[in-house]
Amino acid sequence: MKWSKLIRPLLIILILLSLVLMWGIWTGPSQYDNQTGNEQKKSSSVVIKRQLSRVFGPSQIVLHHAGQARMTMKKEVLTSSNKVFNEIKLDKLEEPINFSSGDYQTELSQQDDKIEWLYFKSIPFGIMSNLFSNLQEEYLEKTFDRIYLTETNPSEINFYNTADKLLYTSEIEEIDQEQLLAAIHRQGVPYRFVEIREIGEKYIYLPINEIKLPCLTYMVEKQPNSLFIGRLFDDTSEVREKRSEQSVQYLDYISEIRINEETNILNYYRNRSSSKAMPLTKTLMLSFKELTLYESWSDEIHFFDYNKQTNEVTYRRYIDGFPVFSPIGYGATYLTVVEDGMSRLQVPMVVAQTPISDEKNPKTLQSGSDLLKGLAEKNYTLETIDDIKIGYTWTNNLESDRVITLDPNWYIYTEGSWINVQELDENGGD
Repeated sequence: MKWSKLIRPLLIILILLSLVLMWGIWTGPSQYDNQTGNEQKKSSSVVIKRQLSRVFGPSQIVLHHAGQARMTMKKEVLTSSNKVFNEIKLDKLEEPINFSSGDYQTELSQQDDKIEWLYFKSIPFGIMSNLFSNLQEEYLEKTFDRIYLTETNPSEINFYNTADKLLYTSEIEEIDQEQLLAAIHRQGVPYRFVEIREIGEKYIYLPINEIKLPCLTYMVEKQPNSLFIGRLFDDTSEVREKRSEQSVQYLDYISEIRINEETNILNYYRNRSSSKAMPLTKTLMLSFKELTLYESWSDEIHFFDYNKQTNEVTYRRYIDGFPVFSPIGYGATYLTVVEDGMSRLQVPMVVAQTPISDEKNPKTLQSGSDLLKGLAEKNYTLETIDDIKIGYTWTNNLESDRVITLDPNWYIYTEGSWINVQELDENGGD
C-alpha cells in the first residue's frame, strides 16, 4: 500500500526532470560552443608571457678588446644584460652624425674596451622611449640596429643605423655598471672569437674557428583549433565550417581561418580597411600585442622583419639563442595590423614542448672563412649575399608526427630568402 502511494509522485518527479533536461538540450549552447569554451579556458592558462624588451631586444653581444672581437648568443647573457640595460636612464638624443661602416668598426677597435649589442632588424627609438627622460618627438620613428658603450665608466651610449650610416648619441644619466658587467661576463658562458667581414652595406661577425652545436629532438604539441576560433571570431555561433581533402575553413561574414591539416599552419584573414598609415612604433606595438595571443612557442621570439609596402611584421622562433628555419613555415609568425586591429595572421600551430635528445651528439659547422670559400665555389660571393647566420632547421620525423629534429646549419640571405647552405641547389627558406 505504501509503495502504491509513492509511485504516482515519483512518476511526476521523473516527468518533470525529463522536461527540464529536454529544455536544457534545446536551449543550451551547442557541443561545439561548449567544447570551444572549455578548451579556450584550458588554453588561455598556457599563454606565454613575453617582454617587449626581449622580443625587440638584441640577438647577439660582441665584446671588443685590443682589436679582437668575441661574440655570444647565449640566452642567459642576453636576458640578464637586457634586464640591467632596461634600467639605464638616458637624457636625450644628440643630432645624428654621418658615420660610415668603416668609421664605426674603427671606433669599436679603439683603445677602450667596448660592449656592442646587435639587433637583427632596425628598431625605432619609440620602442624604448621609457629609457629617455627627454626623448625628442622627431626621433621616435628613427631607427637603429646596433648599440655600443665603453666597459669602464661610460658617460654616453651610441646607437648606429647600418643602412642610413647614422650615429646617434645620448648622455647616460644613470647606469649600474657593476651589474651590467656581471651580466655580460657571466661565469661559464663562452664567447667565441669572430672575424669582421664586410657584406653588402654592413659588417658582420663570423666565427674564426669551427663551431660544435647539439642536434636537438623534441616532442611537439599541436594547439587546438578552438583556441584560435575562440580568439579570432567575435561570435562563434556565426562560424561555419568547410572541409576539403587537406584543409579546414572556419568562416563568418567578415573573416576566415584556413588550417592546413597536413602542415598545421594557420592562416587568418579579416577585411579591415584603413587608409591611414601608422607609425612604425605603433605598428610594432600592436603586432606584439597580437603575437602574445597566438604564438605559444616556449623559447625566445624575436622581431625579425618588417615589410613597409604590406605592413607585415615577422617574428621568428629561437632555440638556444639561434633562429629556427623551416621551408614549410614552422619557424616564423607573420602579422599584418591596421589601426582597428589585425587583418592577417600566419602562425604555426605546432610547438616544441619536451626535449628528448642527447645533446652529447654535436654537429660541427664550418668556420667563417671556410664557409665563405665554399660559397664562392658555388658562385655565392659577398656581393650576392645580404646576410649570414647560423640557424636551426626544423625537420618532421617520418615515423612519428609528434617528434621533430632541430639541426644547426649555416644560412645565407639572398634575393629575399633564407637558404640552408647545405641545400643551395634546392628551393628553401621561409
